[in-house]
Amino acid sequence: MNIELKKKKERRNYIIRHTLFILLMAFCYVFVSSVNTGGTLPLLLIPCAVCYAVREAPFDSVLYGCVCGLLLDSASGTLTGFNALILMWSCLMISLLFHYVLRRHILNFLWLDLAVIVIQAMLHYLFFYRLWEFDLSGLVFRKIFIPEMIWTNIWGVVLYWLTGIISRGFGTVTEHYIEEKSEDIVRE
Repeated sequence: MNIELKKKKERRNYIIRHTLFILLMAFCYVFVSSVNTGGTLPLLLIPCAVCYAVREAPFDSVLYGCVCGLLLDSASGTLTGFNALILMWSCLMISLLFHYVLRRHILNFLWLDLAVIVIQAMLHYLFFYRLWEFDLSGLVFRKIFIPEMIWTNIWGVVLYWLTGIISRGFGTVTEHYIEEKSEDIVRE
């Protein structure tokens, strides 16, 4: 394959892949901020950031995690930067883990996604309910935080599947070679 053509295809795939990831992040933000049901909703921006960290480079993952955290802060009404710091550092660590140590497997994703969800929920509960000695803090934890963690991790599987389709469809361009049989080989 021509080197110029390969570079053009890789650049095109990079732009399309990241545009689709940004659209997925925008969909997750709209879902978290506008859907209003009687029950608890999953925080889809957390598994969205973790899915991106699993599949992309560490620096890109840090930026994406920070933006997802800021959008989650905006949607949930927390302090600006609270979730951004959590997701930024989590995405950096997860991206480095998958880049150097772990394989891309659904079980590896699920336990790391659950770890980030639990860290975010525990810090949110600690700083916004427990620290201020809210009277019904135990009830809030049981009725809101635990179902939210479970639903968020379940929806993480769907987002992992979607980001896998995006990454496979618009990943790096591979070259295929066909080896020709040659009669000029001398064997001794």
